[in-house]
Amino acid sequence: MTPTIRPVAGQLFFVVGLVVALTSHAAAQGRIRGLVSDRDGTPIAGALVTAEELAATGSMTAVSDEAGRFSFIGLNRGEWLFIVRSDGFKMVQAMANVRASGPGAVMRFTMDRDVFNPPAPLVGVLAGLKGNDLLEDLTRADDLFDTGNYDEAIEAYSAIVDAVPALSSLNLQIGHAHQAQQRPDQALAAYRAALEADPSNPEAQSAVATAGQITFER
Repeated sequence: MTPTIRPVAGQLFFVVGLVVALTSHAAAQGRIRGLVSDRDGTPIAGALVTAEELAATGSMTAVSDEAGRFSFIGLNRGEWLFIVRSDGFKMVQAMANVRASGPGAVMRFTMDRDVFNPPAPLVGVLAGLKGNDLLEDLTRADDLFDTGNYDEAIEAYSAIVDAVPALSSLNLQIGHAHQAQQRPDQALAAYRAALEADPSNPEAQSAVATAGQITFER
């Protein structure tokens, strides 16, 4: 019996062509590696690195590791803008020309500390809270109070006190907001909370005495 011979040349060409195509596609994917550190050379972990393609609308993000290193794979060939952000540091950015072949470029970013936006402290009464964020919350609460949005102001002040119990004096503002709403009982409770936290606070003492008299006269 004569064996059947099937042509395989076409299949081989197809496989070879597929391998070449995949290899070419992989080679066309640009790579970028980088390092983020401060002025002292200390690596910055957790820095957010954003890559924005200038010729199109493409963008990618990466986060630096404990050694301050990051990498991008699969970038299109061309000009890219790299922007680095990290809490407590000023933003930095740089351009890079991504190539479709050859070793990927290595970028080094040195970040300066932002004295006006320090990172949140790890210990103490403000642990986990950034000064700027706290200031924004206080400003918002004050604005609500000043514009007569007392219920919203009470919520805003209460949220701050819950987050930072050391700012118990804000209970005075909460009490004032209740007074403006003709709620003397709630006002007295807030004033007492402020006085309990700081018995030597003369404003809290006066507020409790005044609110208590109003409540008694009712």
